[in-house]
Amino acid sequence: MKKIFVLFLAGVFLIESSILYSAETLSLDPLIKEAKEKNPEILAAKKNWESSLARVPQAKSLEDPTIGVKFEKMKGGPLKFDKAMAEDRMLSFSQFFPFFGKLPLKGKIAVVESQMAAAEYKNKELEVVNEVKNAYYGLYMNHKEIELNEQSLKFLESVSKIAEARYIVGKLQQEDLFKINLEIASLSNKVANLRQEQSAKETRINTLLSRDPEGGLGVPELDEGAPFDNDIGRLYKLTLQNQPELLVFSYAIEKNKYAKSLAQKSYFPDLFGELVMRGITSGSIGPWDLMLAFTVPIWFWTKQRYQVKEAIADLEGAEAAYTAMKNRAFAETKDIATKTEIARGKIELYRKSLIPLLEGSINSSVAAFSSGKGELMTLLDSERMLINTEMDYYGVLVEYNTNLADLERTVGSELTETQK
Repeated sequence: MKKIFVLFLAGVFLIESSILYSAETLSLDPLIKEAKEKNPEILAAKKNWESSLARVPQAKSLEDPTIGVKFEKMKGGPLKFDKAMAEDRMLSFSQFFPFFGKLPLKGKIAVVESQMAAAEYKNKELEVVNEVKNAYYGLYMNHKEIELNEQSLKFLESVSKIAEARYIVGKLQQEDLFKINLEIASLSNKVANLRQEQSAKETRINTLLSRDPEGGLGVPELDEGAPFDNDIGRLYKLTLQNQPELLVFSYAIEKNKYAKSLAQKSYFPDLFGELVMRGITSGSIGPWDLMLAFTVPIWFWTKQRYQVKEAIADLEGAEAAYTAMKNRAFAETKDIATKTEIARGKIELYRKSLIPLLEGSINSSVAAFSSGKGELMTLLDSERMLINTEMDYYGVLVEYNTNLADLERTVGSELTETQK
């Protein structure tokens, strides 16, 4: 009979979570894909980038020409068009031509601005994907907390029945029975609160995907610490190459270099040309007039000179800002990589050492209690310690994956396969 009792308690306590949760599995990959396609913040950033691309050909184009009709020497009033001589009726065409090289530089600046918009689009995508991952991991932890507390609740309810039987025959004090019932009530309330939190966490994911906020989700799954390449030199290189915020600063340097060249060309004159045809109503082509004019940067010591100074200061400021951002990015990369590696070590400690030891301890406590030698509170303490340790394990697992997601956000690149 004692053997059956031991097996009964152990079976109740060590029951697999898959029995407790039969809901459909929720995978992370499809959520990330859907977020990239439907998240309104990502879509807005994408449209802003597409808008910047449309500005490139505009920047390289000449200004619109001017076509006009001119009547000179009208007799009898300003609106007596028929009183003007045939040669005084003119059709004009005029065009402004910036100095050689200015339009290509404006085009290059527009291209760099579109690259900055593309980097901002990528940055927003990484930001939202990071939010989706963190929300997913939070929901995963919530499910695990519910699962472990329900598991503990079932165990306590089973022990409570045996305790009541012992109390009836006078082998257990009423105080011990009260404590176990109090713990059952506390756990029941905790599970109810966790289920309410679960609804809020599901709403967070749904809103990131632009879904119905109250739509239901399945049960998240998480690999036990998928490894990543923690070579810090490689991580620094990835950060330089891929971090969108850092790329924006590098593009700002390039943009200001072109702006400096454009400012230097402001010392040179622009050309204005006008072509006029006379006698437009005479039925035959009349004489032609041609006018060429040049802008004269005569006030260069107060205008063009300071345009160049402004461009140089902007360039030097962009270079300093890039260096500061790079240093900050490297420090953040190192910090998160270290936290990720520490969390991975904790996962191994819990999985290979702490949890197996505590499982052995509770089996011993169950055996001792069933034989009448152990105490109820010792059994409850062992059970509570195991549950708390398993909770800590899943917390560290979530911490590892959250740090990894933050690291991928920082370097701007995936470091391991997305968890499913």
